[in-house]
Amino acid sequence: MNIAILGTGFGKEHAKFFCQENLVDKIIVWGRNPEKLAEIEKEFGVQTTINLDDILNDTSIELVDVCLPTKVHAEYAIKAMRAGKHVFVEMPLADTSENGRKIFEAAKECGRRVFVDLFLQFEYPYQLLNKIKEDKRYGDLINFQIKRQTPHWWGNLDSKNIALNLMHHDIDFVLQLLGKTDKINVEGRDARPECAAVTAQFGYKNAVATIHGNSALFNSCPFSVGFEATFEKAFIRYFEDGYQNGRTDTKFEIFTDEKQEEIKLEQQNCYQLVCHNVLESILENKKSRLDIEHAMFTLETINDWF
Repeated sequence: MNIAILGTGFGKEHAKFFCQENLVDKIIVWGRNPEKLAEIEKEFGVQTTINLDDILNDTSIELVDVCLPTKVHAEYAIKAMRAGKHVFVEMPLADTSENGRKIFEAAKECGRRVFVDLFLQFEYPYQLLNKIKEDKRYGDLINFQIKRQTPHWWGNLDSKNIALNLMHHDIDFVLQLLGKTDKINVEGRDARPECAAVTAQFGYKNAVATIHGNSALFNSCPFSVGFEATFEKAFIRYFEDGYQNGRTDTKFEIFTDEKQEEIKLEQQNCYQLVCHNVLESILENKKSRLDIEHAMFTLETINDWF
């Protein structure tokens, strides 16, 4: 498959993964900065261009990967679909539900597919928890807590932005794990400029989920993700802490009345798996967990409640 990547920030990272795919024949990267494009061309051996029409008018390109600022996702995704391309969009799908809906409607109108980079669905600890729940290995899930916390490393993550740009993956995971709910309560506050702490509680008939996002940690703190899941017959705890010096601490534990067990986590690259899933879903016309319907549901939940 021939693909195009729009953007030289996250686009460079995506180029790295797509270059490792044997399902990809050609990659062309579009951007506005000739120096960054030259770096990408030299590092990965891909084609580059500053002219978007080189991509839109090339009928051999089947997929356009949009790695641009969220506020222009709708504009460029729709342009690509009207030029006959399938689209892969960096998370989040769009900045508002209205713009997300425009992408959704354009996909139906053009008969094209849209995938969103909800990579958490391909992270092994989250896949493992999902399987444990589906198998009812320890009975029903009755309480779930998930968190994502960071120092001020990622720009403005105040109370108006934190749900869309930090908590998005965790909200999506809860909706995938437990389904839709209208019982949502959100509390939070700004801690200092561009930093906030927000907690949301999702109520279900037989379970409660709590989602915590915190962008007010201090520079010596790690970027921290994790969850705690209480089942009828077990308690599961997972965390991963990533420090600026490259150190990473991670652990996945299962506690029952009989024993405490640490699970060795399989090493897999969720980003590589996402890229492969997009390509495979197009080539084999298969449904994907990354399809726009899932991302649209999550975006609407965020816009309605946060």
